[in-house]
Amino acid sequence: MDAIRHFKGSAACDLKGLRTAAQEFFEEGYASSEANRTIAATPPEHQAEARKALLPQRTLPDGYYIWIAHLIWVERVLEIVRLDLAAVEVEGLLMLKQERSRFQSAHPACPHCGMPNEMHALVCRECMGEIGK
Repeated sequence: MDAIRHFKGSAACDLKGLRTAAQEFFEEGYASSEANRTIAATPPEHQAEARKALLPQRTLPDGYYIWIAHLIWVERVLEIVRLDLAAVEVEGLLMLKQERSRFQSAHPACPHCGMPNEMHALVCRECMGEIGK
């Protein structure tokens, strides 16, 4: 409940902003494995620049992404225990489910390793396995 008290009336109640944050959060996760490989091969003095260039830029204050992370945590916890949820959490979870579904439709999972790929990819960007069409 501390998270709710902290965010109530701000990011947690702005569903349009949360929808944008969720989209950016999923895209950031999608880009991170490739970006991290490139950054690791970059000289240390240029890694900060590479990180900024390779990862999608966030467009909202940090509170939105913190709330998205909280909702993802709640979602995972609900798989194993019962929780009493506030209305803003329920609305947030519904929105998160919709945005995850949209992301997964646009980035289907590799049949070999499960990693998301572009819609029309022929080869998985992670395991390089062939993606049948």
